Amino acid sequence: MLVERMREPIRVVVDFDGVKVRPLAFLRAGKRYDVERVNLVYRKRVGSRYVWCFAVSDGGNTYGLEYDPERLIWVLSEIQIE
Repeated sequence: MLVERMREPIRVVVDFDGVKVRPLAFLRAGKRYDVERVNLVYRKRVGSRYVWCFAVSDGGNTYGLEYDPERLIWVLSEIQIE
């Protein structure tokens, strides 16, 4: 397994169900990646604010997505290539 860490801004298609956020797909370098499964959701502290972290998979690879609700920014933080 190859793991690549990064901090790349991305666009994300999400489903907001009340206070829950579920990523459905994301766009990276003009390519759409459909999320087949959300494997893990947690939040971490970054300075004085919290960032939501999602481990998602597209059926082949796993991706780390981070959402900053104060800045309304999504970043791709990690790719695990199977």
